[in-house]
Amino acid sequence: MIILSPDYIFHPVVSVFIITYNQEKTIAQTIESILMQKGDIGLELIIAEDAGSDGTASICREYQQRYPEQIKLLLQDTNQGLLKNYIDAIRLCRGKYIAVCAGDDYWIDDRKIEKQLQFLDCHPDYGVVSTSGYRLLVKKNKFIEGFAPLHPVADGYVFDKTWRGGVYAMPLSLLIRADLLAYIDFDEFLKREFSVEDVPMQAILAKHTKFGHIPDLCCVYRVYNESMTFTSFHNPKYMYYHEGLVEIRRYLNELFPGEVGFSEDWAHDYLVYKRFLLAAYRFDYTEAKMQLPQLININYKEKRALEFSKTRFGFYMFCIFKRIKMSTV
Repeated sequence: MIILSPDYIFHPVVSVFIITYNQEKTIAQTIESILMQKGDIGLELIIAEDAGSDGTASICREYQQRYPEQIKLLLQDTNQGLLKNYIDAIRLCRGKYIAVCAGDDYWIDDRKIEKQLQFLDCHPDYGVVSTSGYRLLVKKNKFIEGFAPLHPVADGYVFDKTWRGGVYAMPLSLLIRADLLAYIDFDEFLKREFSVEDVPMQAILAKHTKFGHIPDLCCVYRVYNESMTFTSFHNPKYMYYHEGLVEIRRYLNELFPGEVGFSEDWAHDYLVYKRFLLAAYRFDYTEAKMQLPQLININYKEKRALEFSKTRFGFYMFCIFKRIKMSTV
């Protein structure tokens, strides 16, 4: 269901969309941080609430009623999942420029969008511009300055930094020229059931435009529990995430043959080693012992792991070493 007022701004310059699910404690701050943007920027705000079970939808309704000329509200009838909700939201955007913010993150610079628009006006050959920001470790109530890109490239060409499996810039920091989205086949994202949307999206954009950067600290990315990120062994979706990264790189290789480091042998070995690491984290010697011999092309890192795992004692020492290393990162 889409809630839209007759007073709504139908020709926005900038579209910002929020994707949210069960975030009643943070969604108001997220919305306020976007509505506080200053300057003559003609901003519309699309909020996509993914049929959560808490009070997030009610809070979103209240804001839509308070700001009917700026807020378009998408209330999903049933839970669609992160990828589908994201795509439904971005397809409702009508601005010449597009930005996104998750419902538990927020912006802290009321000139963020204005600064980014000025950058793109001054650099017509750039299609994407990011800012710097903070990571907020919620459990410790600690702000850590800086997140990707910590070292933006001088010439703006970042394709070789995007297809490897991580985002070049944090999504909440970006402003994108909307016409570049024509290069992205979101239906294919859904068909292939990608585990994340930002990795393939940034890679495809980077193939067709330059990425710029503004060093100002403009936004905050909340980290509730670092151990529950997709890359953490604690997360039940750990393998789902990495299987998705493999499928994303396979897809990028199809789009840009010869420009992406991909082979089916690489895909096989990547997932075998991830399964081995998961078994090591669980101290599951039997499973780990079964995984490593399946490797086709063994690199130095995997060779050392194989040598350690020849005996139970060596394997357990390897497990302890990995845990200590992770705790110090």
